[in-house]
Amino acid sequence: MGHIKLSTTIDAPVERVTEIATDPQHWASWWVNLGEAKKVTGDGGAGTVVEHSYLMAGVPFPVTTRVVENQPTPTGGKHVRIEFDGPLKGWQTWEYEPAGTGTLVSLEIEYNVPGSAIGKFADHVVIEHMQERARQQTLENLKLMAER
Repeated sequence: MGHIKLSTTIDAPVERVTEIATDPQHWASWWVNLGEAKKVTGDGGAGTVVEHSYLMAGVPFPVTTRVVENQPTPTGGKHVRIEFDGPLKGWQTWEYEPAGTGTLVSLEIEYNVPGSAIGKFADHVVIEHMQERARQQTLENLKLMAER
């Protein structure tokens, strides 16, 4: 299992950041290696299901993503939990908390590395480093979109 935990501060209010981050129609525009949604049922709230693909180590994997929690936090932020299934399985939690005039975004992901990706690269550590860099770039992309 791979495990990634990252955070960044975005100079935009929680409402602006979560408007972008929770819209499944636009996830692929900022989430590195995520393909365009093939089918979306829901609006990003709990119960939303999205079918798409994810590219890992040069191999595309079909993935079904489910938003299992999307709720306000006591501090005026938002907590989102996502689970994904297919050859690539795992979960993500996103915390969006007010930080002055901006938003502190904290991301935690746990995922499996499918055998076909390992077979292509043969080094689990290399794949995990690639995924961590991709998630760092994902947060930077979200930051760029929210701050404009």
